[in-house]
Amino acid sequence: MQSSFFDSADRLFAQECTPAHIRQIEAGGPTAALWEALIGAGFSDALLPESADGAGLTLAEVWPILFCMGRHALPLPYGHTMLARAWLQQHGQKLVDGPITFAPFQVTRDAHGLTAHAVNFGRVAHWVLAQQGKQIWLLPVDRAQMLPSGAHGSLDADLHWDADVTQGAGLGDWSTPQFADLLALSLAVLIAGATDRVFEMTLAHANQRVQFGKPIGKFQALQQQISEVAELTFGARMASEMSCQSSTWRPAPMLAALAKCQTSHAVARISAVAHAVHGAIGVTQEFDLQLYTRRLNEWARAGGGEDFWASILGQRALDSGASSVDFIRSELFAE
Repeated sequence: MQSSFFDSADRLFAQECTPAHIRQIEAGGPTAALWEALIGAGFSDALLPESADGAGLTLAEVWPILFCMGRHALPLPYGHTMLARAWLQQHGQKLVDGPITFAPFQVTRDAHGLTAHAVNFGRVAHWVLAQQGKQIWLLPVDRAQMLPSGAHGSLDADLHWDADVTQGAGLGDWSTPQFADLLALSLAVLIAGATDRVFEMTLAHANQRVQFGKPIGKFQALQQQISEVAELTFGARMASEMSCQSSTWRPAPMLAALAKCQTSHAVARISAVAHAVHGAIGVTQEFDLQLYTRRLNEWARAGGGEDFWASILGQRALDSGASSVDFIRSELFAE
């Protein structure tokens, strides 16, 4: 993968998003310094048109940047923010400062206010673009009641806003879901990047760890398992790259669904083999592998898992009335 964007992004995230920084943020540490470094790189407005002071890039062109975010388990919704800012700009909404995440699922509203459950990156976002039915809100996290909703180190959270906050945060009514495919695509590419990093770490450990006088990677049983991880890793990468084949900032919904389904499917096996190859050291707090596998499992569940997006694809194929080949040609390859 040779790309000037890949090289620049990989260097940036390696420098600014070290395992030490990830641990600090997971423990509730400040995020401002990391966010300022990311904003200084200029990627946040890469998908905005030049007329709006953006770079005017397409989704296909920024795929390497999103991929590198996953490779370094970036503990902020930087990719989500890029897509959210593009959505806000296209629909004539005010652009806000700070990290933005999406809440297209598990949003409820009553007389007491609005609650969004299991908001991806909810602990570290400044804003949430939420949708329930036809209504959309841009909600400030600093005015929400927050309850962490994930496992150890999770950055997800349940968020509740009182009614007076939601009344002034509405962006109007929309006839179709706006954010489900954006969240699915962003997470799919993050997963693909993180699986690439986990595969890299697993292969390196297998070649360095010596047992019975030779590297454990020389044993046929481990070679077979590592080969399986390689296949799943490159499949996830291919699916994520396909999902970004767009001449605009917005993905094709069925490609986003396919990518999230495929990448989420790969997570459990990749994580299991990676930890098996590393042995007991892989699950320790001090070893970095768990930073990536925990995030992988979190991203696989967030925004709908494998089964959810497989059902979306299947239902769309049935509703189309087309043959499987014709559906793939029209919906996935736009032929």
